[in-house]
Amino acid sequence: MNPLRATRIRSLITISVIAPLLAAGLGAAPTAGAQDLTDGGRLGGGSSQLLPDGVALGSVGGPELSQVDSVDLERYAGQWYQVAAIPQPYTLQCTNDTKAEYGITAPGTVSVRNTCGSAVSSDSVIEGEANVRDTDTNASLRVNFPMVPFQDENGPVNYRITYLADDYSVAIVGDPTRSSGFVLSREPVLAPEQWSTVRQVIENRGWWSCAFLTVPMAEGRSDVTPLCLLP
Repeated sequence: MNPLRATRIRSLITISVIAPLLAAGLGAAPTAGAQDLTDGGRLGGGSSQLLPDGVALGSVGGPELSQVDSVDLERYAGQWYQVAAIPQPYTLQCTNDTKAEYGITAPGTVSVRNTCGSAVSSDSVIEGEANVRDTDTNASLRVNFPMVPFQDENGPVNYRITYLADDYSVAIVGDPTRSSGFVLSREPVLAPEQWSTVRQVIENRGWWSCAFLTVPMAEGRSDVTPLCLLP
């Protein structure tokens, strides 16, 4: 791709994704003595509960995000690398190595532990809980983090699994309105054909693929690149 065109696309993404967050006051740094809401990526792994109503940064419209037919939570549990995502208000400080760890604590209940590398916070861990809302498929859940204010524990689904590889090696999740979107992988690096599948799924599900940025990993990609620019 022409380097100038690539630069223009990156600039467009910065304006369309980051600027609205700052305008809404969501990207402001915490004041002295205030609770630090940036640790660990409070929204990492699919929770979008801190976005204002109606904000769908990566959506191109259409019906709500579809879900897979069935999820075996025992197989889904374990560690996932967040290899790409739509930037969220309180994950902007997460610079690298974003991970999610899931565990089954009770039927229909999943523990959530998100971590990330950060240049602004020494504590990059946040723990919460996800509860299954669709027991027929286990594909739609509600994620809550006890330390995060303004959230409604009984609120709507904010974590929906819309794609899951047959071998549970790659998953794509988001909330029903597509205001969040996350590409999760069991490995820190994806093969070119996997990236191609991910992009196809994302665009098929009604997201704008340019809103997804790759996440630098110690053993994976070292760049931050819009998904739409990947070869």
